[in-house]
Amino acid sequence: MSKKERISVVGYGRVGLPLGRELKTRGYDVYGTVTSEEKCQSLKEEGLNADVLTFTPEANGDLDKAVAADILVATLPPSAKLEGQFNKVMETIAEAAARSEVKKVLLISATSVYQQTGEVVREEDATHQASPFLGTSWLKIEELFSLRTEFETTVVRFSGLMGQGINAGVYFAGRELKGANQPINMIHLDDCVAVMAEIIDRQLWGEAFNASADEHPCKRDFYTKACTVAGMELPLFSEEAVPYRIVNCDKLKKCLGYTFKYPDPMQGL
Repeated sequence: MSKKERISVVGYGRVGLPLGRELKTRGYDVYGTVTSEEKCQSLKEEGLNADVLTFTPEANGDLDKAVAADILVATLPPSAKLEGQFNKVMETIAEAAARSEVKKVLLISATSVYQQTGEVVREEDATHQASPFLGTSWLKIEELFSLRTEFETTVVRFSGLMGQGINAGVYFAGRELKGANQPINMIHLDDCVAVMAEIIDRQLWGEAFNASADEHPCKRDFYTKACTVAGMELPLFSEEAVPYRIVNCDKLKKCLGYTFKYPDPMQGL
């Protein structure tokens, strides 16, 4: 594929913006969307092409322009403002992409597609259970894109994000955290960006990949260090068992030949 082809990143946020910067360094023609004019101007000064696009859940801005690309990357995260309406937003994007010239879609999803059975989960274990943070099923959202025939979709299911200013302990500082000795699933943002860029470079379409660090430290160790490094109050740990899962990434590592930059989340703090 010629790297002069256009990639549109709908959602220049915590994942989408560093991805856009990386794709630009790799020679791609990159365009993205942001949620404010201030952000838009700042990115244009940086040399990144961007426009303002928001959802209420209807699109406010030029959605057709946003999906007018060879490859569409959908990195739009759920937000409190769109509670219960995120599915509609993603459906709107999928339908716009189907009307456009887009032939490939890279969709960012989450490992909450897997039940917390206390066992190792792989890509084929995805279910339609509702995400507690989303109000709907991530798998249902994936299928808005993956079941379309107008384009091919690859889905990347990320575990909890960390790194590049994302404070992994902010939600738990000073709060009770059950399952202190149970494993967690995290991924550094540097790995998120590298994985997505490699999928695009290698043209791996029509796939679903888990993306989570190789090692799974226990909650007590990880969040103690995360809060300590950030200078925040430590969580109050309880050994009371809670549901969990262990995300396996063998498929990603095999297909991409990928080695994680931060295989141990403890090293990324």
